[in-house]
Amino acid sequence: MGSTERDTVIDDNEDDPIQASYDVYIKPQWEDGRQLYILQFPNRPSREDYSSTNASLPIELRLKPKAGLVELDVPLDPWTNYDRTKGVQWGEAMRKSNAAKSNTGTAGGQGGSHGLAGGFGIGGVAPGPGRGRQVQEDTLAVQQEILDDFSGGITRQRVLTKQTLGGQVVPKESASPNYFIGAFRKGQLHLSPVNEIVQMRPQFHHIDATADLGRSARTTADAGPAGPGARAIHMTVKTTGEGEEDGQDSMAERIKNAQEEKWQKMRYIDDNSDAAWETFEELFAQDTESLPKLESGIDDATYLDTISAPRDEARLSRAKLVENE
Repeated sequence: MGSTERDTVIDDNEDDPIQASYDVYIKPQWEDGRQLYILQFPNRPSREDYSSTNASLPIELRLKPKAGLVELDVPLDPWTNYDRTKGVQWGEAMRKSNAAKSNTGTAGGQGGSHGLAGGFGIGGVAPGPGRGRQVQEDTLAVQQEILDDFSGGITRQRVLTKQTLGGQVVPKESASPNYFIGAFRKGQLHLSPVNEIVQMRPQFHHIDATADLGRSARTTADAGPAGPGARAIHMTVKTTGEGEEDGQDSMAERIKNAQEEKWQKMRYIDDNSDAAWETFEELFAQDTESLPKLESGIDDATYLDTISAPRDEARLSRAKLVENE
């Protein structure tokens, strides 16, 4: 959908002259079912984007559309400013925790997950029979072997070499604004509707995995091989409607749904690749001459009334009385 004809005349006599004017085109949704997500990284400067240029090309992107969860794995440099001991400890914790979750089919399968996507460990993996101090000694011995062959440990994925960023889509409400991505070209602005917005922040899955193993070890020592059962968590919300009825929402159900939904793994394309530039070209409307003109369905007065604060009828009535006097 295109705007009215572009005004190319710039009036230099005004105090605040027009610097530029553009034809505006609004594209419809993608025809092939693709969706446009905006991934925001509030903890990282824009000049240090995750790309091959900065040696930080993401490894994998995952989605849980129903739960609205997104995760992105980015590489870590294990050779620079890196604590090898912690890297081995956390790498082994992630490996063991993911293997346990995958074997039991929890956390959406596909290697398991942690945090909200993994259900916060509720109804987690039952610990196996342990041997107390002997297990700790064996673990330390294995970690030392990996440290002695650090390069081999990286190759065998026994060292933490990636960081996970994650977030949940911003929920949409009836009064939520519609967001668009804009692309400029030769005096034209092409707008594509955005489906979802997600703020991606560091997820401490390696800490969660370490805590999972610690809980399993303590449970094994205290209660034998029996694992913990799922715990139901209920959240009560009091509404502000008529009668102030109490509404009860089962948080356990939300966690269960997030835990059971499987990850959809996506192929991440670097922003400087040919495929990325081909997709960028699709942000522009084709055959702009045949597009219908954008027309407003309301007049100026109605528009101002729509975006203004609600009117106080009592105050307006008093103001009219004063004017009449």
